[in-house]
Amino acid sequence: MHDKNATPIEAIDFKTLQESAEQNKESKPSLNIKPILWFTFISLLLCALIVFLLLPKYVADKRSKDTPENQTQIETPALAELSQAVEEEPEPLQEPLVTLSPEQISALKQQAEVLLLELIEKQKLLENKAVKKWANEEFKIALTLGSSGDEHFRKQAYQQAIAAYKDAVVIFTDLETQIAPTLAEHLAKGDLALTQAEKNTAIVHFELVKSIEPSNTQAINGLKRAETIKELYALLEQGGKFEAANRFADAKTAYQKASELDPLSPEAKTALDRVSNRLAQNEFTRLMNQGFASLKKRQYGDALAAFTTAQKLAPDSDKPKQGIASIKQAIRSEKLSALTAEAQHFEDAQDWGNATKSYQQILALSSNLPTAQQGLERSRQREAILTRLDEHINNKLRLGSGQVANEAKQLLKEISSINNPGSKIEQGAITLNELVQLANQPISITLQSDNQTDIAIFKIGKFGKFDQRKIELKTGKYTIVGSRAGFRDVRKVLNVTSDMSNKIISVHCDEPI
Repeated sequence: MHDKNATPIEAIDFKTLQESAEQNKESKPSLNIKPILWFTFISLLLCALIVFLLLPKYVADKRSKDTPENQTQIETPALAELSQAVEEEPEPLQEPLVTLSPEQISALKQQAEVLLLELIEKQKLLENKAVKKWANEEFKIALTLGSSGDEHFRKQAYQQAIAAYKDAVVIFTDLETQIAPTLAEHLAKGDLALTQAEKNTAIVHFELVKSIEPSNTQAINGLKRAETIKELYALLEQGGKFEAANRFADAKTAYQKASELDPLSPEAKTALDRVSNRLAQNEFTRLMNQGFASLKKRQYGDALAAFTTAQKLAPDSDKPKQGIASIKQAIRSEKLSALTAEAQHFEDAQDWGNATKSYQQILALSSNLPTAQQGLERSRQREAILTRLDEHINNKLRLGSGQVANEAKQLLKEISSINNPGSKIEQGAITLNELVQLANQPISITLQSDNQTDIAIFKIGKFGKFDQRKIELKTGKYTIVGSRAGFRDVRKVLNVTSDMSNKIISVHCDEPI
């Protein structure tokens, strides 16, 4: 476990130690009997010989299985040396054994063995972490302390062995705590060397990290990056020159190559992001200018396409949104102008129904536009008046009814209160007024019968039996009924118009039942 030049004491198997301890307990002598002292001394001497003979061989066999060939080998004494050691008389004990009980000596020995095993384990761990590359001096000091402990152990000076082993364990433990900080330190130095294009320095630090932790991803990547660091900085320098000359597209190409060469390079990423943002800003400005130019030319489709693309480049910018809003406003204004012109055209043509529709469309785009509100009200009024005029004129026979005639007169009065109602309404009013006047003039009608049929006119009255009779009726629709006992009733509908003159109507029942 120690330096190659030191005589090693190998690891002790815990099972063997436990068995030894149990045997010691079973053979515990009585300290109150003096003759036992000589027996104890002889027993201790025999134990020492067993330790010198069996312990090194056992530990050497165990370590030869656990220690790789490329690690520091622990030398094992030759058989001849062991035999010589057995024949030689042990050196006088450094510790006054006579003052310690066998149990105390056994406990000290076991404590030393436990420390020795801990020391060996820590030595293996540190050697696996390439400790000689980053803390060789401290490691040598610990090995020297371990060797010193081994010498004391051979001489059965267990207290001194324990002290030496403890000091060595403290150093090894301290070195263990330095593994993580050492990794972090050399990774940082390797990264710094990369930023300074110091290839060899970066390789040294990353190789050291790999020797401590072979699977360290950052070190593996750092070594790969170190191989291309010269080419990387050449591309970055080239991109910088292009950027200084405002050749941003060429600079982006150079930075892209640098990023592809070393995807983990923060310099390449920062430069590529910077020039990409600059190109995006330039493109954004170009698209915005193009959009407003198209808007000015009323090329709304092209303007919308430009503003939409600009919005994708800068989602957080309000400028594209304002441009799109300007397009909508321009389209809305144009549509309002077109609908206003259309509504005016329909008004001029006195097509009040279509004028109403146009004004409704205008108010759908701008609900608070006063001219459109007034135009809608005006158009609806005139459309309703024309509808009522047509209804009276087309049903002039109803004007003979007092109620209908009053409705017509009220309509004429309403029309007279309208300023400039339009020629269609004015002409309709003249026609309706004439029809109302004619409807009030009675028309003479001659009824003929057989003097056997009873004659009656609905809503007018009964006229009885007669051969011929003249009656006066206003314009309208009348139903004349003739009835006679034993004969089928007769009904005739008479439409009285103002142009009717001396109309003769024959009514009599001549069809027997």
